[in-house]
Amino acid sequence: MATVLEGTKIEEKKLQSLIESAIDRALIDGALMRTKENPGSSVVVNHSPFALFPSVVPQSLMEKAKGIQKSFNLLMHRVSHDHHFLEQALQNVIKVDDFTRRLWNIYNTVREEGFKQPVSLGLFRNDFMMDTKKVERNEDCSLSQIGENAQLKQIEFNTIASSFAGLVGALSDVHRYTIAKSKVKYTKNQLPGNDPALGLCRGMVKAWQHYGNKNAAILFVSSVPERNRMDHIWMEKKISDIDLSIDVVYCNLSSLSSNMSLSPDKKLFVNNAEIAVVYYREGYSPDHYPSQKEWDARLTIERSKAIKCPTIQYQLAGTKKIQQELARHGAVEKFLSDEKEANKIRTVFAGQYSLDLNPDGDRNAEMAINNPGDYVLKPQREGGGNNHYDDEIKTLLSDLKNDEARAGYILMEKIYPWVQKNYLIKVGESSVLREVVSEIGVYGTILGSADDVLENEEVGHLMRTKFLGVNEGGVNTGYSCLDTPFLIE
Repeated sequence: MATVLEGTKIEEKKLQSLIESAIDRALIDGALMRTKENPGSSVVVNHSPFALFPSVVPQSLMEKAKGIQKSFNLLMHRVSHDHHFLEQALQNVIKVDDFTRRLWNIYNTVREEGFKQPVSLGLFRNDFMMDTKKVERNEDCSLSQIGENAQLKQIEFNTIASSFAGLVGALSDVHRYTIAKSKVKYTKNQLPGNDPALGLCRGMVKAWQHYGNKNAAILFVSSVPERNRMDHIWMEKKISDIDLSIDVVYCNLSSLSSNMSLSPDKKLFVNNAEIAVVYYREGYSPDHYPSQKEWDARLTIERSKAIKCPTIQYQLAGTKKIQQELARHGAVEKFLSDEKEANKIRTVFAGQYSLDLNPDGDRNAEMAINNPGDYVLKPQREGGGNNHYDDEIKTLLSDLKNDEARAGYILMEKIYPWVQKNYLIKVGESSVLREVVSEIGVYGTILGSADDVLENEEVGHLMRTKFLGVNEGGVNTGYSCLDTPFLIE
């Protein structure tokens, strides 16, 4: 079983000492989260859940994931500005999914009125797994042999609230420490430097500069209370590291209706401060809109001259349905004229299948009902804890056989990720060596209008690792732990 400690043994006493020291390093380095019990307290924090050692990743797969990020940025940017494609792709979803329909209604409203700010800011994260379906396994199969045959497969593309860039940057130092203390020999390139929060914030500052008012602020739309507040603070710190003069203000969606206003020329003000950039860390879940006032606030922001991250059309482009539609033959090529780049993107697509109420959707549903263990059933939701697996798929799709609500889901080929071993360090839980699987996330930034791309960058990475057998992901939801890659040839 693959592990960065392959061939290395650590005595139990030394292991427990290392875990305690690693937790201390996580605390001083800033890999922090507020507690589940008291997420509103600024004085009570814990270390974020993290893997004790970095997980193994073939260098070729990491290079591929990072190398195609700029093309993915451009693809999603162009998708978001293609009204016809969005409309055709989402037409059945908005009939049955109230949340997506309300996002679509806001998009249609501002489109018909005319977008007051043509420039959009994307702070994206592209999530992958290392699929081993085609790996031949035997007792003598080495770590490098598995790595040579694993395939990179996309899980999802996040266009809103791409989180943990600050915390995972802090974790890099923790892993250099645990590897060194365990006497594992490595080169500098095997534990690459990583500061995605700085890269994301460079994109945010460039948007602020493009807005053109040095006295305007950046607004963080953030939940209250927010357990992942420290990751937001990391982002604020990185903005200050770039330009200390930029003011960052916080407000949640619920409070914006009473604290926000638009000037006659559509400038956005919050508590009398002009806003240059709106950065959403909430707004991706129906839970974030408990009443009409949150929807009204979102519409007001979209009507403004502030640069949005994301715009409403970016958020729609990040839905699961768009991911499925892009997997259709010729869809990527519609947006990327470079055939080589389009092919690179296609190689990381897992199988994606429509469940619209038509013959094609009927065949796909029957395929999943007959073999539910081969697929994942996904609704149009973000944030973890939403997907369906195994017998849940069979039951749900059988119930939805002639129901239009089926169109609110997409079917995805199940990935069989590379199984490794690691210790996952979670507050209040014992740490034992167990089988785990990981996701690789690559961050990207893009700034531009429908006709002109001003900036397009790949800016860093993260890993999230969970116990084998846990279907859902998400650190905030308690399923996964933060991790970093240990590169092998």
